[in-house]
Amino acid sequence: MAAAAELQGKYQKLAQEYSKLRAQNQVLKKGVVDEQANSASLKEQLKMKDQSLRKLQQEMDSLAFRNQQLAKRVELLQDELALSESKGKKNKKSGEVSSQLSQEQKNVFDEDLQKKIEENERLHIQFFEADEKHKRLESELRSRLEVLEMEAAQHQAVVDGLTRKYMDTIEKLQNDKAKLEIKSQTLEREAKDCRVRTEECQQQLKNLHSDLGSRLDESLRIIREKVPFNDSRSSHFNALNVPLHNRQRQLKLRDLVGQALAFIQDLVTALLNFHTYTEQRVQIFPVDSATDTISPLNQKFSQYLHENASYVRPLEEGMLLLFESITEDTVTVLETTVKLKSFSDYLTSYVHFLRKILPYQLKSLEEECESSLCTAALRARNMELQNDMKKLTAVFEKLHTYISLLALPSTKPDRLLRANFSSVFAHIGSALHRFHDIMKGETNLSVSSFPNRMVEQLCSQLTA
Repeated sequence: MAAAAELQGKYQKLAQEYSKLRAQNQVLKKGVVDEQANSASLKEQLKMKDQSLRKLQQEMDSLAFRNQQLAKRVELLQDELALSESKGKKNKKSGEVSSQLSQEQKNVFDEDLQKKIEENERLHIQFFEADEKHKRLESELRSRLEVLEMEAAQHQAVVDGLTRKYMDTIEKLQNDKAKLEIKSQTLEREAKDCRVRTEECQQQLKNLHSDLGSRLDESLRIIREKVPFNDSRSSHFNALNVPLHNRQRQLKLRDLVGQALAFIQDLVTALLNFHTYTEQRVQIFPVDSATDTISPLNQKFSQYLHENASYVRPLEEGMLLLFESITEDTVTVLETTVKLKSFSDYLTSYVHFLRKILPYQLKSLEEECESSLCTAALRARNMELQNDMKKLTAVFEKLHTYISLLALPSTKPDRLLRANFSSVFAHIGSALHRFHDIMKGETNLSVSSFPNRMVEQLCSQLTA
């Protein structure tokens, strides 16, 4: 069901994105069509300008032809004038009349020629201006056409890219849908098989309850009929039982507790060094307290770390008192080991100390990682140290819990059953093993090994 809901969500999201892209595609298509229409219009305008240019060129050719004709006509008239002047020398009178007529014709021809020259010059200027304007317009239209064609190509490339991208996405989602459907069918079959097995197990459990109930009834009946007196149910009577004294057992137990004392002494030394080195590091990095003021967080953290000896050293004192209370003349079991309660109290105090400094240490490491002096390797190491301190505090809390349970028989015998002693020692051994791995492998503190074999021997001696 969760997979189907997730698939439905993906399809809805894909449909929304497809609708958005479809709208964008329409806008892009409209823009491309508009640009194509504009490009066609510009091409049409360019064609019309070309036609106008050709028309002006034809007119220019016609005017040039007329100009040539007029030039030939002027030359002809000049020749005729020269001829008439040569004849005028022979006949002065007729020459004067011809001269006057020739002068008038020349003036008329000069005036006509001047007009034609001015008209030709004006047409040349108009043609030059029209040609320049046409060239500028043609250049602008060609530039605009190239820009529009480039934009149209870019729009088309974007549309093609988006189309390919979302076709690939649709194909991928279809494949995911097919896989999820297959997985859903497989899970449904497995769920059906699980329901069948569950019904079978429930039936077997019901039969087993019925069988055990009948056996319990039979056992209770036999106990009532065959056992005349049994005072082991009363913890008050059990407390009156006097344990047997075994000198060899006491020596063995004292030796084991001595080994535990040596471990605690090494642990105390390591913890003192660790907290002291941590305090020194806070004082000098990333800000040296001798030259500058460290942050308020590190000041408080340093103040707490300075008190570590008042919490760590009592652990050694408590274990030493426990060791001294075990002699070859005493009978040592959990019910008589009253000094274990003192060690448990000291451990409680140290666990409270760890809980108090843990937030400050985590924040101090984060503050150090944010410093510009912190390298990538140091930042990675600080992250590992944060995880290690969390694990170390958790292991100490677990040890505190189980050792507090072991101290109960000496003060409140009815709070912990003898049947649970072995389980508590097993948990302590597991916690110590985890503790040793963290201290040795991760925080690099020098602590001697406290093997599970020693815990097992202590369990066998104290619960015997």
